[in-house]
Amino acid sequence: MAESKNGQGDDEARDILYVSGGAALIVLGAGLILTNKSLRDGAKAALTALMPELEEPLKAGVRGVLPDVQRYLKLRGM
Repeated sequence: MAESKNGQGDDEARDILYVSGGAALIVLGAGLILTNKSLRDGAKAALTALMPELEEPLKAGVRGVLPDVQRYLKLRGM
């Protein structure tokens, strides 16, 4: 990053840091919210009501990834 006399490089780095920190907090917050079963069920019901066609592709994606995760856990346990 080339820095000019007025600290443009510092401003850009700070902006990137703020954006990445904000994104990390959003992901963390969503993860904490979804650990509660009642909130997770409520979010699922709301998403299903808004986008009913979304449920089947998500189930198919999970079914496709699950065997890989099981193999990874078996290898890790060895």
